[in-house]
Amino acid sequence: MAISLTKWMLPAGLAVILISGCSNDDAKQGAKQLEEETKNATEATEEKSKEVVEKVKEATPGIIQNMKDTYKESEQEVKDNTLQPGDTATVQKDAYLALSEEAYDELYNLIEMNDAEGVDKIVKEEDVKEIQQGSEAEIMEREIRRIKVKMKDSGEEGYLPTNLLEPVK
Repeated sequence: MAISLTKWMLPAGLAVILISGCSNDDAKQGAKQLEEETKNATEATEEKSKEVVEKVKEATPGIIQNMKDTYKESEQEVKDNTLQPGDTATVQKDAYLALSEEAYDELYNLIEMNDAEGVDKIVKEEDVKEIQQGSEAEIMEREIRRIKVKMKDSGEEGYLPTNLLEPVK
C-alpha cells in the first residue's frame, strides 16, 4: 500500500501546481522571498554567535581567577595540614619511636614480618622507645613515610611514621 501511494504522490503534486496556475513570476518571487528569509536567519545566527563569544570573553578572566584562587587555597590547605619542621604534632596511637634511621627500618621490617620477638629485642636494646597516644612532638625533619621528631616530654629524638602524627592547631 505504501509503495503505490509513493508512485502517485509526485504526479499528483505536479498536477496541483499546474492547476493552481503557478507562474514563472510567482516562482521567482517565492525564490526571492526564501532567499531573503535565509539571509535574515543567517544574520540573526551570526549576531547571536557574536553575543555568545562576547559573553565567553567577558566570563573567561573571572573563571581563570576563580581557578587560580582555588588552586592557591588548595595549596595552602595542603601546607596547613602537612607537618613541616618546627611544627608541633600529637601522636595519634601508642607507638615505637625509632632512635635512628636504621632502627626505624629494622623495626618496620620486623613489624611487616609479624616478628614480635624481634621487636621485643630492639626495644630491650633501647634502639626504640615506647611512646603513648597524645604525646606531643616537635617536627625536626620530614620525609614521605617518616618524620624525625623531638619528643616534648622526654627530649628524645627519633623517627615515627608520618601518618601517626596529627598537627596541633
